[in-house]
Amino acid sequence: MKKLIVFISIAAVMASACSKVVSGSIENGNQISFQTVAGLNTKADFTGTAFPTTETFSTYAWAEGTIGEYFMDNVTIEYKTSEDMWKPQETFYWPKNTTVDFVSYYPTGLSGITVEKDKITYSGIDVNTIQKDIMYADKAAGFSDNPDLVDDSISGFTGVPTIFRHSLAKVKFIVELNYNHKEEADGTITDWEVMINSSNISGIYTTGGAVFNLSNTSPDAKGVIPWDKPAGNVWTPSGDVATINGNSNPSMTPGADFTAIDELYVLPQALTASQQKVTINLTIKTTRNGVPFLSETFDKVADLYIGTLPAWEINHVYSYRVKLSPTASNGNGGKPLDPSDPTGGVNPNDPDLSDAIISFDPAVDGWENVGVEAIIDL
Repeated sequence: MKKLIVFISIAAVMASACSKVVSGSIENGNQISFQTVAGLNTKADFTGTAFPTTETFSTYAWAEGTIGEYFMDNVTIEYKTSEDMWKPQETFYWPKNTTVDFVSYYPTGLSGITVEKDKITYSGIDVNTIQKDIMYADKAAGFSDNPDLVDDSISGFTGVPTIFRHSLAKVKFIVELNYNHKEEADGTITDWEVMINSSNISGIYTTGGAVFNLSNTSPDAKGVIPWDKPAGNVWTPSGDVATINGNSNPSMTPGADFTAIDELYVLPQALTASQQKVTINLTIKTTRNGVPFLSETFDKVADLYIGTLPAWEINHVYSYRVKLSPTASNGNGGKPLDPSDPTGGVNPNDPDLSDAIISFDPAVDGWENVGVEAIIDL
C-alpha cells in the first residue's frame, strides 16, 4: 500500500500589532511565554513535533470576564534565542487575580481569517496562490501563569501550550514505468520509449473558507481545548475551478519514480464524479525486433473521485501512484489485424490506443489512522 502523508493545519489572521490590557487589571510581574508544538504525525513544512524557531506566529488572548476586548490583539510571537523561549515581540505580563485564554495561528500576516473566543473563520483563502501550511492552534484556556510541562520526561519547558494543527490537505502524483522491454515466447522482442509531455489536475477548487467552532464554551474550561472541524472535514469552496499544471519527462526509466505533479497544498474539498481529473499526455514509441513500429501521442484522463476516496480532507496528504504498463503494442490490443502484414495492418496515424495501460493506486493514512486504498483502471 502506498502511504499518504498526514496533515495538520493552522489558521491565519491579519497582522496588526496593538495590544490592550483589561482596565483595572494588576500584573503579577511574570512575563508571558509560549511553548509551541506541531501536532502529532505532522508532515509538510513542519517535521516531527517542533515548530521552527525561524518562524513566527500570531496570538489573540482574552482575560476572564471581558467581552469583545482583547488582552492580546493579533500579537506576533517569536523565538528569543538568548532566552531559549517563545515570547511576544512586545512584553506582556500575566494579569493578577484572573485567567487568560489564548488562540494562535500561522502564518503571521495571513489575511482572510477572523479569530473569536469560540470560533475561527477562514474566508476567501486562495490556497494555490499562498502555498503555505495554514495552521491553527488548540485553544489554551484558563491560564494564569506559565505552566511547566515536560516533554518525554527528559526536557522541560515553560509557557502557554500552543499545539498547532494543519487545516489544509496536500496532493501529489508519482508516475512509475513498470517496464519498457518484453520478450515473448515466440521470440518477439518489444521495446518502448515512454515520454510524459505534460500533466495537470483540473476541476480543482483553490479558493474557499471554513469555520472551526468550539464545543466547550464554558467559562470554567481550562487546559488545551481542540476545535471542531467543519462538516465532512472539508472547506466550503468558492469561485471557479482551476487547472494546475505539472511536470514533463522526456524519458521514463523503469522502476524510477517521477513526480508528475509536485506535492502541493490544496483546498480540502469533496470530490465529484467527472469534475476533478488528472490528465497525462504521453508519447509511446514502440520498437519490435529492433524496427520502429508505432508512435502514439495521446491524453490519458482519470477521474479523481472514487467511492472509497470521496474527498480531500483536512489534515491529510494524498499521494497518487500512477503505474504505466505498456503491452505488445500494435494498435489493436496486441492482436494482429492482418497476420500477413508485418505491421499488423495498423495505420500509424490512427492507432487504437487500447493497450496503453495506466493504473492509479492512491492510498491515504491520516493522523486519525484512516486508511483508504483504491485502483483506477484506464
